[in-house]
Amino acid sequence: MALKFSANLNFLFTENVKCISERIRFAHKSGFQAVEIPYPDEELLEVVKAIKDTKVIVSLINIKIDKTRDDLKFGSASIIGEEKLFQKQLNETISFANAVDCKKIHLMAGVTDTKTELENLHIYTSNLRKASDLLRTYDIMGVIEPINKYAIPTYFMNSFEKASKVLTEINSPNLKLLVDLYHLQHISGNVTKTLEEKKNLIGHFQIAQAPNRNEPDTLGELNYSYVFQKLEDFGYDDWIGCEYKPKTSTIEGLDWISKFNYSL
Repeated sequence: MALKFSANLNFLFTENVKCISERIRFAHKSGFQAVEIPYPDEELLEVVKAIKDTKVIVSLINIKIDKTRDDLKFGSASIIGEEKLFQKQLNETISFANAVDCKKIHLMAGVTDTKTELENLHIYTSNLRKASDLLRTYDIMGVIEPINKYAIPTYFMNSFEKASKVLTEINSPNLKLLVDLYHLQHISGNVTKTLEEKKNLIGHFQIAQAPNRNEPDTLGELNYSYVFQKLEDFGYDDWIGCEYKPKTSTIEGLDWISKFNYSL
């Protein structure tokens, strides 16, 4: 089975332009058929136009966030007292997802204090349960991503075990696990067994080398020849997000795709 790769525009083509709409055009010109994007606050119409002009697929959208507050810039799903904000952000993101025919939304958890872990977990689980019910009506999948402590030190969803317990408790077909192999390596390693154990929970993959988060063919801890074979064996047939930091430039770094005998 040939793997399919999507350009994450939080990381790729950032050296070309700041606006998401132009990054979409750069990605399309470079051969990508799909992109992952943040919620485009200031350029909704421009992004919709770029998607329609290029006909690229939007494989994943990050939920809208509040950039004016440090405690909310990585999401609000687990934040005490911000349940209404999470609902509002989800509603707006669903509306945009429908406009660009995107079927996956990354529901970002937010940064928290370990002293309130149990209360955060209760709010997080409650918010996700309500979100899954809403997402089901629009045939959209919500995904949650464990993020390692080196990337975001106090991110609430920082464990694959925690994520698995939440997903198992809610038990919704519209709520799945986002496995970023870069974060998995930092959090626990054990890639093969994790994929086997979490198979029924996984709804999306992202890739980058560890520990430096560069292209998959750069020197690091992960053997991507082996990892890509495991993803093929896994049977995953949806888009895989390229969420890495180009070591030099996005275009110059794209030759990893042909090195592993894939194509865009």
